[in-house]
Amino acid sequence: MKGIFLVVQLGFSIMVFLFLAAVNWYQGSELVSDRFDWNYTAKLSKLLNGIDAVSSPQLDFFIYSAKHYPVMSALMIISFLYVLAALFLLIYSVKCNKQEIHLDC
Repeated sequence: MKGIFLVVQLGFSIMVFLFLAAVNWYQGSELVSDRFDWNYTAKLSKLLNGIDAVSSPQLDFFIYSAKHYPVMSALMIISFLYVLAALFLLIYSVKCNKQEIHLDC
């Protein structure tokens, strides 16, 4: 029963993380139309591509979103940490269950 609960938690937390990542990506795509912040936010684009705003790396969108919409970015980071914690607990519980089975034999 505990394993099923952990799997449901892991699945739900992955869906929340993906939703928040999509929201941050959408909010960060505003960087393409914002010429004022382009010079101060798009650091990776300048290093990789020069000054071209169209071919910006996707990480620049997340940086822009974190700069202008910090609440959504913080929620995305927290949900990612929750995914890692749920995954760790699931792996740990499976590992402990296997050890208990071997001890009984």
